[in-house]
Amino acid sequence: MTDLNSTAIAIENWLDRCRERPARSIALSLAFASLVAVLDFATGDEIPMIVCYLPPVLVVTWVSSLMVGTLLAATCCTAWLVDDILSLEGGGVTAAEIWLASVHGCFFAVFLGMLVRLRAAHENERTLARTDGLTGLINPMAFRERAEDEIARAVRRETTVSAAFIDCDNFKTVNDTLGHLEGDRLLKAIAAGIRATVRKMDVPARMGGDEFAVLLPETSEEQAQLVIERMQAHLDGVMKENNWPVTFSIGVAVYETPPLSVDELIHGADELMYEVKNGAKDAIVLRLVA
Repeated sequence: MTDLNSTAIAIENWLDRCRERPARSIALSLAFASLVAVLDFATGDEIPMIVCYLPPVLVVTWVSSLMVGTLLAATCCTAWLVDDILSLEGGGVTAAEIWLASVHGCFFAVFLGMLVRLRAAHENERTLARTDGLTGLINPMAFRERAEDEIARAVRRETTVSAAFIDCDNFKTVNDTLGHLEGDRLLKAIAAGIRATVRKMDVPARMGGDEFAVLLPETSEEQAQLVIERMQAHLDGVMKENNWPVTFSIGVAVYETPPLSVDELIHGADELMYEVKNGAKDAIVLRLVA
């Protein structure tokens, strides 16, 4: 069982790597399928090659769509059938050939159906693993992945990258006096408020407990100030509407030169947030890091 699980994980990882470069994966799959067709024609009926079409069909369906995978599967079945017809001495199509073609077609149809369902389940599992179950924002693991990609892009383009850390002041009071259900409703409202006020290019996340973060790609000091102030004003309004005694301590680090690591990016914003938290709270500290 352990060996089977290891094999399944290895196959999933390989398919995920294929999805990172779909054009190249599809091109290689088509080349492999063409090679199988040539070998099938060269060997005739001596060596059954139909199963060898499965890997390219698998890859193409995984990295593109069911329609493209079905088209390739139909092409492979047709190539197999044409090869068998050409190898017949009488040149006619027999009932046996038609039956085998039908069986192969059904086999590929079942294979593709199972593959699409497997891919959907895989995508759902990946989404759940990267999403905070309460708020619907991405979780710390996914935030770190996005931050790593953004740092690499900032290095290539020589642009700024910023991060904001948000801590909810007096959140424990809400849990203690109004209950955890109300605390959960508060966290959902904060997540919705952050999502509604940041830009489409920004990446909000729940980092745990009552702490949130926002990744701000290619954002200047002035732009970061505008985004975070707008967000804080909106959140303050939501708190007043619901009579929640919560304010927000926010630290924003704007890196003129991209940080060397995600840890450095997070640490800079986190330190500024605690600077606010240890002071008067309910404020924003934004600092440009050269």
